[in-house]
Amino acid sequence: MSDRLAAGAGPAPGDAPADPADLADYTDLADLDAFLRLSAELTGFDVPELRATGLAAEHHRTALAHPARDERALLHLWYVGSWPGEPPTSLRAHDQALVWRTFRADPPGATAPGHGSWAEAPREER
Repeated sequence: MSDRLAAGAGPAPGDAPADPADLADYTDLADLDAFLRLSAELTGFDVPELRATGLAAEHHRTALAHPARDERALLHLWYVGSWPGEPPTSLRAHDQALVWRTFRADPPGATAPGHGSWAEAPREER
């Protein structure tokens, strides 16, 4: 485990990705930037991509509302838009969940495909 993680300070900007075993000891999530760095390590999306969802503050509040620091729950929060066992934190959280970006898809009911879209070939890239 790195000395910074052992001290509860989290990784420094530019540090190599933390060993997944070290992430379990990373308990200083009160700071939004530290939360985003951990989230980036867990999700595979970088901090600017996570910020671009517009959900950084909302997900940070959700994570702080749960006493357990569970990496799987954080992954679920980012990818699905909800804490495990709870409904989505907002409609936006569902619509901006990382699962849609991963699959290059639009969430059902969130965007109108337009009249006649069924006659067009599926999109290849976004």
